[in-house]
Amino acid sequence: MGMENPLANPLFLPSLKIVAGVLAVGFLLILFVSRKDLKAGLTGEYGKRLIGWMIVTPLFLIATFVGGIVAAAILLFFFYRITLEYVRVVGVERPYALYLYTLVPITFVTAAFFPSLYFTLPAGSILLLSLVPLLTGRIENLYLQLSFAGRGYLYLVWSVGHLILIRQLGGAGLVMLAGVGVAMSDAMQYTIGKLMGKHVISPRVNPRKAWEGLLGDFLGAGMAVALFDFAIPEGFWLPHKIALVVIIGLGAAWGDLISSMIKRVAGAKDWGDIIPGHGGLLDRANSMVVVIPLIYYFSFLLLEYPTR
Repeated sequence: MGMENPLANPLFLPSLKIVAGVLAVGFLLILFVSRKDLKAGLTGEYGKRLIGWMIVTPLFLIATFVGGIVAAAILLFFFYRITLEYVRVVGVERPYALYLYTLVPITFVTAAFFPSLYFTLPAGSILLLSLVPLLTGRIENLYLQLSFAGRGYLYLVWSVGHLILIRQLGGAGLVMLAGVGVAMSDAMQYTIGKLMGKHVISPRVNPRKAWEGLLGDFLGAGMAVALFDFAIPEGFWLPHKIALVVIIGLGAAWGDLISSMIKRVAGAKDWGDIIPGHGGLLDRANSMVVVIPLIYYFSFLLLEYPTR
């Protein structure tokens, strides 16, 4: 896991230009919509989303192209932060929270150094989870806490850990496509949903998430696939790239709804407050929880399975 010189990677500068261009366009759109009232624009919902992505994106770029101890530090911070937000919002008790925190480095090390064992982690996590009440004697709310902790691991830590596997399988280009695809799907979903959203997908889960907004998800995903076409690994033909658009667009909407469902049941508006004005890190990364595993397994079937 040695660090790399990002400038030596031919994908870095084009990726940096694309990301900077997308953020610049978003900034100009805020100025246009808010009639050049920048403060009002940045405090609006669209502005908050842009600020969130402006904070997350540089870290994502560094982790993807620098690697080594720097990437490890960023990823571990990301893992621990989203786990902490989940623990606080859902109400995971201390012994079960420690179980989740312990599994974070185990998951990271397995993905980075023993990827062939990564798919044994769900079974192993269930066995380890049974030890918590046995060793602590805490059996109050047993089934509820087992559900919170087990679901939290599979929903967050194990799912997001597939990002490391994507880097190993398809390189930095596929990682950037996943991240930028989610960001652009998020922005376009909000824009289209705001302009023409009338039919809500699940009113009790998220009264603002409309079926029409799915068009924005697919549009944003399509734009990302087109922009990063040069970085997609060989072996992806046009039908496969169209499939990636569907996977990213549908996965982004799906992940957002799952996040909204959990927060609504827990009675929370945001996952946290680490991003000024727009909640927690998981409020920005909730779509990636679904998109990342879907991209990995689709790419694995396409790139690796036929060779076996």
